[in-house]
Amino acid sequence: MEIGSVFPSNPAEWPDIRRQCYEFMRRFGSKRLTVEGCFHLKTLALDRLKQPGTALTAVTVRGEQGRMPIGLSFAAGYGQTACLVAVHPLYRGRRIGTSLLLYQLSRLGRLRCKVAVDNIASLQMCFHAGMRAIALEAGPTGKPTLVMAGRSDESVMDCLNDSDFKQEGDRCVSTRLRNSDLIFE
Repeated sequence: MEIGSVFPSNPAEWPDIRRQCYEFMRRFGSKRLTVEGCFHLKTLALDRLKQPGTALTAVTVRGEQGRMPIGLSFAAGYGQTACLVAVHPLYRGRRIGTSLLLYQLSRLGRLRCKVAVDNIASLQMCFHAGMRAIALEAGPTGKPTLVMAGRSDESVMDCLNDSDFKQEGDRCVSTRLRNSDLIFE
């Protein structure tokens, strides 16, 4: 497995890459992602992807037809505008979402996201990435929602060394920090 930034090698490829990322989020987000966050990704211009606080990250595996995405994370405005994470159901429970958040934290330096209190898997993902609940508010559907926040200096190295993060028998996800020109075919 590899983790890296999603950025087109050719700007003309961006609309297709953006569409594929949006479809992945809608398909594998378990109907838990906000409409506003998904719309922000769907309409994201390439120049906005280059702005500070915005990042699109994927975890991929090699398949018969090349690299295949199994997890995707999108943040805009350091997560205050949008913070989305989706993992393919066959790969859940392997801390891939946590690895995506850790990578986002290492790239952006800080991150916020909102998670409904009944979304236990997403809350665990945030806590395993070293994020903390800083506020409780009503979410877009009226459900109680925790505002989660983290900083790279607080969480990334602590969580990578934390015994709660890696347990005996857990599979490790590579968190090599490098840029990848990913094109999902």
